[in-house]
Amino acid sequence: MTEVRCLLEKRSVLGEGPIWRPRENSLYWIDLKAPAIYCFDVITRQNRQVPAALGKTIGGMVFARDGRMIVVDAEGVHDLNRSGHRNLLVNPESDQVGNAFNDAKCDPKGRLWSGTADIGETRQSGSLYVIEGQGQRRVRRIDSGIICSNGPAFAPDGRQAYFTDSFAQEIYCYDVDLDTGLIGARKSFFRCSPEAGYPDGMTVDSEGYLWCCNWDGWSVTRYSQTGEIDRVLKVPVPRPTSVCFGGPRMDQLFITSASDGLSADQLREAPLSGSLFVCEPGVKGLLDAEFNG
Repeated sequence: MTEVRCLLEKRSVLGEGPIWRPRENSLYWIDLKAPAIYCFDVITRQNRQVPAALGKTIGGMVFARDGRMIVVDAEGVHDLNRSGHRNLLVNPESDQVGNAFNDAKCDPKGRLWSGTADIGETRQSGSLYVIEGQGQRRVRRIDSGIICSNGPAFAPDGRQAYFTDSFAQEIYCYDVDLDTGLIGARKSFFRCSPEAGYPDGMTVDSEGYLWCCNWDGWSVTRYSQTGEIDRVLKVPVPRPTSVCFGGPRMDQLFITSASDGLSADQLREAPLSGSLFVCEPGVKGLLDAEFNG
């Protein structure tokens, strides 16, 4: 049985978006509602906040190939300069009031996938976008009718993309032509049962299996490439949010979590809510790709 251990005890509001950086032996992660970007050094076990002038919230963060941080939020997609200030790259929803970007990942070619969500979490006003290129950036809306965008993840060869609308409790997949960038229609990958929680952040391991956090489900589920449950990993908090592989041998699974919206009784039951966790699930993962723009 895989043991999930607390790596960093911290009452973050909405911990999210872990990214392993091997050159630094560090895990970067964010708190959407602080808002803040953090860097946890696994050698010194020190967690520092990265200086950044963020908006009211942050929806996701990735690294570009030149080392810049790319952040998404209610005002669009930005990079951070050396002083930590945002520079707007694109905002395809500048006329869409009440939406915000939520979660972001890059496919193996460096295309940025990020979706928008209704801040009030009721309207199907969100869309899924793919952003690529430098200078005159290409922005494509590839799906719509989404309440809460979450969890882009990609098969090891990049030819399958995964995505979820958490409130629909369904994980979707798309066929991708990695060379041309052409993306197929949305297909259902797995329909989650109500008692299992809401599908949230995801990653894919080196064997092509999908790992997905279950918000309000106290667990992380591993799915086969054909959409069958392979195993369920129990975690000591109700709201795990996202996962990534890392560590010197890429065999550790890092898990972020949230305390947001939990009652005093729930926090007494799960006092580590908002903390970082780690385990060794017996399989290796892949490094997250970096943005090509």
